[in-house]
This record gives sequence, C-alpha cells and structure tokens, in this order.
Amino acid sequence: MKNIYDGMATLDANGEAVVNLPAWFGALNRDFRYQLTCIGGFAPVYIAEEIQDNQFKIAGGKPDMKVSWQVTGIRQDAYAEQHRIPVEEDK
Repeated sequence: MKNIYDGMATLDANGEAVVNLPAWFGALNRDFRYQLTCIGGFAPVYIAEEIQDNQFKIAGGKPDMKVSWQVTGIRQDAYAEQHRIPVEEDK
C-alpha cells in the first residue's frame, strides 16, 4: 500500500525550501520516493536533505520560484503489514 503526499513550496532567497510533513508521517511510512517540478521556469532543483523528523529540504532553485513536490511512502502500520496487496494474483 502506497501513500501519496503533495504540495507547493516557494523557495527562499537562497533558492531553498523546507517542506514539513504531518507529525505522524514517519510512523506511518517507509521507502520514500520524491518528485519535484518547477513552476514558471527551469532550475536544477533537488532534494538537499532527505526526510528526517517529518521534513525534507529542496534546493537548487531561484529565489521565489514555486516548486510542486510529491512524496510517496510505503505504509508500515500494523493494518497494512497484515493486509499487503499481492503484486500479482493467481488466475
């Protein structure tokens, strides 16, 4: 089971932004994947700091640039662990 989180960030004067995720994010998810898209221009944005303490850092952009972000994570709560969806079902 995969959870999807997304949003918009506006980069600061250094072309960076810290994205805060819900307080329960780390307890519910593992194996994170990231997607970034610049809005209104091009910049070599990247994940400067991976998720730690329910936040991550974007860098490499221009001041005031908007960046659309998406993070996915695999659920690791007790229900999800007991009810995994099979990759391929028998026919």
